Amino acid sequence: MMSFKKLSENFIRYILIIMIISMYVIEPMNASASSGKTLKDLKNELAALKREKVENENKIEMTEDEITSKQNAIIQANKDIANAKNEVENAKAQIVELDNRIAELDQQTKDLMSYYQILSGDNVYLEFITDSSSMTELIMRADAIEQLSSYNQEKLIELEDLIKQNEQLQVELIEKQEELSQKITEHQEKIKELEGNLDGIYDATESIDDQIGYAEDQIKYYEDIGCKDNDILSVCEGNIGTNSTWLKPLVKAYVSSAYGWRSFNGGSFHDGIDLAGNSEGTPIYSIGNGVVRAIRNAKKIKETTGERSCGGNIIYIEYNILGKTYTAMYVHVLDINVSVGDKVTPNTVVATVGGGPKTWGWDKGPSYSKPCTTGAHLHFQLSEGVNLSVSSNDAHSIEPPGYPKKGVWFYSRTQWFG
Repeated sequence: MMSFKKLSENFIRYILIIMIISMYVIEPMNASASSGKTLKDLKNELAALKREKVENENKIEMTEDEITSKQNAIIQANKDIANAKNEVENAKAQIVELDNRIAELDQQTKDLMSYYQILSGDNVYLEFITDSSSMTELIMRADAIEQLSSYNQEKLIELEDLIKQNEQLQVELIEKQEELSQKITEHQEKIKELEGNLDGIYDATESIDDQIGYAEDQIKYYEDIGCKDNDILSVCEGNIGTNSTWLKPLVKAYVSSAYGWRSFNGGSFHDGIDLAGNSEGTPIYSIGNGVVRAIRNAKKIKETTGERSCGGNIIYIEYNILGKTYTAMYVHVLDINVSVGDKVTPNTVVATVGGGPKTWGWDKGPSYSKPCTTGAHLHFQLSEGVNLSVSSNDAHSIEPPGYPKKGVWFYSRTQWFG
């Protein structure tokens, strides 16, 4: 029978063997899963983004065409309403004119009937003796008066029918105006809906344009350092540096808007924190050892294409902190002091504070009517993994650790708030 001591020694050996196997088997699998992307994968992603951009451009064109169609329908409906109003006014004027004619004919008929009654009375023979040359002439006179009276009665009936028609026309025209007004309302609501869809499509297209630019910059960076299509990027690039603590990007600042839901601007989720209290141009430091993955130079884009974007200049830096991968997003910056692929340290000034009047020329929303910021500050955002777009960063954002509550200052890059 094996002794207890022998059993213990075998058990310890067994545990050691498992630990060694874990180091050589489990760890490489995790590493491969997290950093197994090749340069070819990156190029395939770029091709997919370009296809998506074409699809979005087609959606934009179709949506704009539909908006134009609805706008033209509104213009035509307004013209139809104006014409209907003119027809109503013309009908009213015609009714007044017909009323006057009816009154005239009515008076004429009354005069003729009175004259006819006189002729039909006892003195008709006296008239015949004194005024008519013959009985035939008298009969002809009476007959003419009767026919004229009958004609007047027919005209009165005809005019009354016209008045009824005009009154019905007024009713129909008013109904037509109401119908056209309803159509205009419907068109306007549809346009509003389409414009909302279009805003979403434009946002997505801008994001895809950013990502296309980021992917192109990364491909160039990896090719410049000698990576081949089938090379794993993390292996080709080598160690980007690790960090055992969290640092802040500014020497001092206060939190003007915290991470999470806020009522500002109609209510929305704030995926980062706003660090204020510094003037534009204040140095912004890297929060640790890392590598610059992507840059949106909104100022340059504005100067070359005229396009502006909310968020302005943005820098994306990848970090490994306490064994996990994060992407830090520095938003609304004034000056950009790094390039894609640069390896940074905690002492690297990656940018300067923007968000104030010096950045408002390019840091504006889709309407371009006003800036996206109200004053100098840094929007600092943190996400888990490598996320090189605003939407991807938002989807994986976390609350940056160690910061004070809204309205509270910190006075060093290492000051920690629980």
